[in-house]
Amino acid sequence: MDEGMTAVRRQFPARIKAIDDLSARSEDFREICRDFADAQSALQKWNVSTDPKRGERVVEYQELIAELSKEIEGALDASLPPPR
Repeated sequence: MDEGMTAVRRQFPARIKAIDDLSARSEDFREICRDFADAQSALQKWNVSTDPKRGERVVEYQELIAELSKEIEGALDASLPPPR
């Protein structure tokens, strides 16, 4: 399992089966998951940075993570079979 899938499974533990199912069949979903993991990693680095742009970058990565979370949830919701 790659880093992206691990990060998304940690973020959405109640949806692990749906994550595994969708990742098995969608390269686009796997790419979103990798982007999510990369953004989380960058946020961790900026959180401990002493760079003068630290605050600005932290906000940017928090926003990116929130957007990617919504995109992941949307993809998971769309992958569910329709209710009967």
